[in-house]
Amino acid sequence: MRSRLRHMGVFSLSAIDLFASAMGAFIIITIILMPDYQKEVRLEGHLAYIEALKGQTEAILNDTELGVTSLDEALTTAHRREMELQAEHDIMSSELETIRAKLQARNEEPPPPPPSPVETEEELGSNLVTFRFLGLKTDKTRILLLVDMNKYLSEHEALVSRTVLRALDSLKSGYEFGILGFQQLDTGPRYHRWPENGGLAPMSGANRAQAQRFLSELAGQFKGSSSLRDAFAKALETPAEAIILLSDGLPNPAYNGGLPPRALIQDIVLSNTRGIEIHSVTLGDYFKYKGTVEFMENLARANSGSFLALSQ
Repeated sequence: MRSRLRHMGVFSLSAIDLFASAMGAFIIITIILMPDYQKEVRLEGHLAYIEALKGQTEAILNDTELGVTSLDEALTTAHRREMELQAEHDIMSSELETIRAKLQARNEEPPPPPPSPVETEEELGSNLVTFRFLGLKTDKTRILLLVDMNKYLSEHEALVSRTVLRALDSLKSGYEFGILGFQQLDTGPRYHRWPENGGLAPMSGANRAQAQRFLSELAGQFKGSSSLRDAFAKALETPAEAIILLSDGLPNPAYNGGLPPRALIQDIVLSNTRGIEIHSVTLGDYFKYKGTVEFMENLARANSGSFLALSQ
């Protein structure tokens, strides 16, 4: 009995030693590995912070890109407006200089001579105005009819045709004349010429009849837009001494080199190096669009011509 108790006591002490050794080993391993575990926890925290910072940075960059784009658009608009204002300023300055020059010349003119005796129409002969058309008048004998054929005048083809025919009826023997129709299509500018060589033809019964047939063939072809700048570039190449423009008026800058109406007039004046008279006839619903009459009237006035407005 006493021997059995002694054996169990030894066994119990051995188990306690084993457990104590295991606990000691566990504590030692924990102490060794704890710094690495803490480093991993801190590293995960840093990574989460970096990801959050990355998201904030991307959001700021996106907002910055939108802001830069808006700023570029605003700068482009401001630059375009600056160019338009500069063009208008140049035109107004040129007009002011012209007015000053005319006033100076008028002040330097000698007094007018006494009036001549009144002459009869027979005595005046060739001194009379040679061409009268619906209130327009000129003493030039080489005349080009420049006809706008844009789609907005398609509703007024009959009016355009009647107006051109009345002009032809006003021409007499001894005149030279031509017709130039113009329009801007998707494929580019298109021109309709009579005579076909783009020049002028002497007025005669045969040529009048051919011009009338040419005019009838234009029916149904009014389409697209129009470029007055390109049309006058062609018209000023002809030997005409006077150009009569028939149009519905206000030009679209998109088809005229980006030029607003005032700048377009100045461009045409500068191109008109031979001083050709330019008369303007506004047709159609010109009263619906602000600035139409002003543009056509100023165009004629700047080129020593007359202005006329016609509607249905």
